[in-house]
Amino acid sequence: MISVVIPSHNEEKVIEKVARNMSKLFEKDEIIVVSNGCTDRTPEIVDRLNLKNVKHINIKERIGKGGAVTEGFRCARGDILGFIDADDAFRNEDILKVVEETRKTDCVIASKWKGRKFSDVDWPFVRKLASRMANLFIRILFGLNFSDTQAGLKFFRRKVLGSIDMDFFCRGFEFDIELLYKIKKKGFEIREIWVPIKSKNTSTFSLFWMPAMGLNLLRLRFKLR
Repeated sequence: MISVVIPSHNEEKVIEKVARNMSKLFEKDEIIVVSNGCTDRTPEIVDRLNLKNVKHINIKERIGKGGAVTEGFRCARGDILGFIDADDAFRNEDILKVVEETRKTDCVIASKWKGRKFSDVDWPFVRKLASRMANLFIRILFGLNFSDTQAGLKFFRRKVLGSIDMDFFCRGFEFDIELLYKIKKKGFEIREIWVPIKSKNTSTFSLFWMPAMGLNLLRLRFKLR
């Protein structure tokens, strides 16, 4: 079985489309939507879908992307587990490609930058520049030599998540970095594959959050020494 966790915070505009699409794409598997701290209609929309392979966890307080993903993993039953951001950024065929690659290794992460030049990525210039600067910072700080640690499409074998400490210091968008660092430290293979993004305007991430993320990552690096 495959378990797909969808962390969701105020995604009322897209959550029905994403949940229905994932339910159909993985009709014999399980989809776990984790709403956290929503102030819009996201929980209500998910509840009324009544899809047999979609489970909904509604957490009233804001626990961040990392907190939502971790809660989803705790109740997941699949042999292969992963998470997909609720912003509808990836094509179905690319999601399935990541899942199939996971059957051959320990962990697979999507990357919009893998093997691509700066001009190839369809994002605004400032956002791309900030992404490349952040990636360099992460490489230096954690030794994670991947072109993209932040793409919201990652899958793992159950043995991987069962082997790492699931008590995370980072619960926001920097959660991905802590997760990959823990997996790498355990000696598991992390395979990065190029996956294009459908639209440059889907992400809910704000560049204004980057200073706080950077500070949290510095604290994490000191904590993990």
